[in-house]
Amino acid sequence: MTNPTPPIRIPLTQLAPGRRATVDCSALDALPEGDRCLLTAMGLGERCELRMCRGGHACIVQVDTTRLGLSQEVAARIMVTPIDEAS
Repeated sequence: MTNPTPPIRIPLTQLAPGRRATVDCSALDALPEGDRCLLTAMGLGERCELRMCRGGHACIVQVDTTRLGLSQEVAARIMVTPIDEAS
């Protein structure tokens, strides 16, 4: 029996526009508590699914029907697992 390959984690800033990903459980721990609470209140919480709308200096992500603008500094600290589009 082989060990399954762990999921690939990347910073949100490396997710290509149009791609979907899941926010990793501990991904928001790298942020100050105030930022974490604010993002969670806006729907960007642990294990949520998002879609990258636009990358760059100001990242825009979509969570459900809400679009959120994130600074590049904040987005770089959020780790995500890309969702395989074939599944």
